[in-house]
Amino acid sequence: MARWKKRKGLIAVIIVAGFLYLALSLARSFFLKQVGQRLQKSFELGQIELTYLPPALTIKELRAKGDNPSFSLDSLRVSISILSLFSKEKRVRAEIEHPVLVYNQKASQVQGKGKSQTSSAVKLPLDLPVLIENGYIHNGEFSLSLKQGDFIFKGVSAFFRLEAGRMSLMLRSEQSSLRPFSARMPVSGQLETLINTRGRIVNINRLLFQGEDSALRVEGQINSFQTTKVNLKALFNLETAFIMSTFDLPFHWEGKATGEARISNDSGPLVVAVDYKAPNLSLNQVSLGLVEGQVKVEGGKGGEVLAEIKNNNQPIEKALIRFNSKGVSGEFTGFHLDPIMKYASVPWPVASPAWGTFSLSHGQLTALAEFRDRVELKAPASSRRFNGQVNVSLYIPKLDLKLDSKDLTSSFGRLNINGQIVIGKNLDLSIGGQFVDIKEAREFAEKILNEKFGFPEIRGAGRSTIAVTGDYYHPDISLNFSCSPAGFERFEVTTARGEVEVRGGLTTGKVYVLDKIFQGEINLKSEASGTEARIAAERGVLENIFPLLAVEFPLRGAVAGNFVYQTTGENVSFEGDFSSPELYLLATRIEKVNGHLLWKDDTIELSPITFNLNKGTVTGKMALGLADNSYDFDLKASDVELSPFSSSFAGRLEAVLKGRGIFGQDRPQGNFSIEQATIYFIKASSVKGDFSLNFLNNNLNLQIKGQLLPGNNNYELKLDIPFDRDFVRGEVKGELNRLDFLLPWKGADGSVNFLLSFEGPTDSPELGGAVEIKGSLLPIPGFAHALNDFSGLAFIKNGQIYIRSFQATLGGGPLEASGQLRLGLKGVEEADIQLNGQDMQLAVFEKTRMVADGSLRFLRREGKNTIEGDLFFQEVWWGRELWDKLSFSTSAYGGDEAKKSPLDDLSLNLRLRANDNVWMENSLGRIRAKLDLTIFGPAASPVITGEIDALSGTFFFQDRDFKVVRGRLSFLNPLVIDPYIDFQGETYVKDYHVVFSLTGLISNLRPEFSSSPPLPQEEILSLLALGESYQRRYSLDASQMSTASLITSQLVRGPENLLSLDSLRLDPFIMGSTSEVTARLTVGKRLSRNFSIVYSTNLATQREEIVRLEWELSEGLSLVAIRDEIGRISLDFKIRKRF
Repeated sequence: MARWKKRKGLIAVIIVAGFLYLALSLARSFFLKQVGQRLQKSFELGQIELTYLPPALTIKELRAKGDNPSFSLDSLRVSISILSLFSKEKRVRAEIEHPVLVYNQKASQVQGKGKSQTSSAVKLPLDLPVLIENGYIHNGEFSLSLKQGDFIFKGVSAFFRLEAGRMSLMLRSEQSSLRPFSARMPVSGQLETLINTRGRIVNINRLLFQGEDSALRVEGQINSFQTTKVNLKALFNLETAFIMSTFDLPFHWEGKATGEARISNDSGPLVVAVDYKAPNLSLNQVSLGLVEGQVKVEGGKGGEVLAEIKNNNQPIEKALIRFNSKGVSGEFTGFHLDPIMKYASVPWPVASPAWGTFSLSHGQLTALAEFRDRVELKAPASSRRFNGQVNVSLYIPKLDLKLDSKDLTSSFGRLNINGQIVIGKNLDLSIGGQFVDIKEAREFAEKILNEKFGFPEIRGAGRSTIAVTGDYYHPDISLNFSCSPAGFERFEVTTARGEVEVRGGLTTGKVYVLDKIFQGEINLKSEASGTEARIAAERGVLENIFPLLAVEFPLRGAVAGNFVYQTTGENVSFEGDFSSPELYLLATRIEKVNGHLLWKDDTIELSPITFNLNKGTVTGKMALGLADNSYDFDLKASDVELSPFSSSFAGRLEAVLKGRGIFGQDRPQGNFSIEQATIYFIKASSVKGDFSLNFLNNNLNLQIKGQLLPGNNNYELKLDIPFDRDFVRGEVKGELNRLDFLLPWKGADGSVNFLLSFEGPTDSPELGGAVEIKGSLLPIPGFAHALNDFSGLAFIKNGQIYIRSFQATLGGGPLEASGQLRLGLKGVEEADIQLNGQDMQLAVFEKTRMVADGSLRFLRREGKNTIEGDLFFQEVWWGRELWDKLSFSTSAYGGDEAKKSPLDDLSLNLRLRANDNVWMENSLGRIRAKLDLTIFGPAASPVITGEIDALSGTFFFQDRDFKVVRGRLSFLNPLVIDPYIDFQGETYVKDYHVVFSLTGLISNLRPEFSSSPPLPQEEILSLLALGESYQRRYSLDASQMSTASLITSQLVRGPENLLSLDSLRLDPFIMGSTSEVTARLTVGKRLSRNFSIVYSTNLATQREEIVRLEWELSEGLSLVAIRDEIGRISLDFKIRKRF
């Protein structure tokens, strides 16, 4: 029984279990069927499973049938604990694998506005009597397009918990893309968030978004009671482009911005306030540098952005941008408009900041900007500074720009701008005003118009107007200007006025130029193929024009003519006829110049060319290749005077130059002749020769070979003249077999060999070299003696002549010389020459002869010549009267007496000594003496000091010979020659011993007589005159008698002061039978240079007259006619020759 009972119990359990299983199976099938039917209304199902332990419902491959929202998941598992099955609130747990949700709110709103509502909107029929306590989401994807923006989350893992009206959410998205509001670009990164809710309060404890180069952290609270209250705080490090586009701000932004944002609606509308800092912000591709500021956005009203730009030590730039649904406006302070103009695609070469306002609405940008810069300050490269106001209006959709400005001041002038530019289409713009730099103004206009003007460069200052019209890329340009100063291409002028037009690539214009280097009219035509300028030159200065054409040619002066200047590619030509009354070739004046000039392919051609040169003419043609050094000459010079070239030159030149070739390889040849030539100190009746030249590297090389005529006198000259500086270099060598070429007087017989070089400035080159001279005769002007058998060698260096050696004979004795001379512009400026001679037989003064040894020194300083030294006389003969003027002897060689002698400005400082054998023979007697004299002063009228002591001799008085007892002639006065005489002589007349004494100055002599036995003075005179004493036969003052005998000395000493006579003599005379004492007067006068007369008469009667006439036919020949005291006439020839 017990077993059966056990079996019966087991069977009952099995039946109950089976019943339960059947009941549960039926219930499961029914539940699953009901769930499936409800889900299948909106979803497509893959598989539904229900498990008992633990109780759980699993749905796989669930997909919503609608497309907005679009939802799917791989699996959904909802589980409940067994205990919860018996509670009132059935708490379940949900686990979702790979849910995918796509929702476009904007599309849903558009569909809701349609006439018929589509069934695409899905209502989730999960109205289950359960409470989801917590759940998980694995690998979710959510794409939401809301009115607040577009949000995409991928790789989402989340956990949430619901408890007593509270919810906690932890979410992480591996890949998130956020594009809030109107942002034009999303920001991507990872998202982490922790949110707690309590009722209608949402606390965002942490919302952290971290991208590759961006970050966002949000904290705050959202309260959704009667009205939603938001209070959020965000820290960000985002791209400014993302931030600005979020608020739908225009422009292109670049750079990172960091800061803090506050989002709240405490006062009503939702307000977003942002403080930001962008260390390297760019606006419209223009770098602004460090920017700090604030952004404030108020929901439904718009907002504003404040930006402060801080760059280095520059003033802070400020911009305030306001935006709303109507548009954008703002104001700026010290703000550079480059970013705004960049946004408008307008070139903006302006360095100045601006103060003003702007607005942007419906694509229309308007701005009023005021520039306040000091325009004189230097601006950055390619920019300009301005002061003034500009009105700008830009319709962005059509890029239609309008500009208007009056009295806008810049570094290049004060200008007015007005016009319209449709960027990329057309222009109608006017720019005018007073310019201080038209070139700079043109550069500015080209940059702001983004167009290169097609006409040549114009520079200067003045008034100008530029009108730009037509196609944007190929506008027509009209330019009127009046400038002073002005410049055109390579030329700078004082004043220029004219007009230029550019149409269809063709530039035409007319310019009148007034300047000290050029005056005339220029007609311009320029196109892509080249430029042509027709120049009507009233006056053009060549030395200023040639350098502008890159031409080096030594021609200067003003010309007039008509020229054509053309450029074709890189080829340039300049051609025209010209004339000038006066030009300078090198430093040479040429007159009445006419010719045709062609400059082309780096070749200058003058064909033909004619001009007058120094009263002569030069005609022909010439061409010079500046690049290949080619030449073509055919020139002829006739009757050209050389003296205007230099005071050292004289003569008339005939020359011919012909040849064609290349300098450096060939040399043009020519020949020349000079009649009556003078070259420095060389004189010749004619000079002939051949020459060749070379012109290379702007340097002229000239080679000459020729002869001086008459005679065989050859020379060679090599000369180098650089044209780029004042310099000359050369060498001359040759042999002169006639010294007449060198000396300004005739009669020399000798030759000179020379080798000289010179180098330096053309007006004062330094001379160097050697000169050798030798010959048989070298006369000295104004000196009675010549040098014989002479030879010498001299070296020249830096204007100094060093006489190394010189030997000659002078007066039969040897003479040596050495020393140096310094040459200057006027010949010999300084000299120091030492002369030594021995046994020289000289006749230095008239009526003198001597044999002397001497050591002399010739000096020239400051234009004055001096001879100083010592002369020792071995023998002297002096035939001059004491009262005669001292002068050098007449030259023994002919010459032009009208010419100045080298001795005219000669000073003397000589000491003359003789111990014995000095003889004086004149009207006073014949006396042997010794002397020690010093001669100084001008050679033409020297002064003598010193003494002459009489040693022996005879003194003449009244035809009586007085033996010299003592005698001394003392030259004491250094100012005039008026010697003091202390003389005593004696003679015997019959039985009387007569002593004659003469003392005093020549100008005031006091003769005295004494006798033994003693006689009165008058009886002594009678004794001397008549040979016997006549006592009291006549009454005559003895002093008068003696003075009359010597009065001649008084009168001859200064006849020019008394009667303008050359000679006068008064002698005592006793008439024959009557023994009457009387006197004879003799006078002489030179009537001309070579004709003289002498007249003598007895003062007591008109009888006994003597007349003597002398005519000097030549230097050594005279014709003499004499009528004696009894009337007889004779005619004689007198020949003079000095030995």
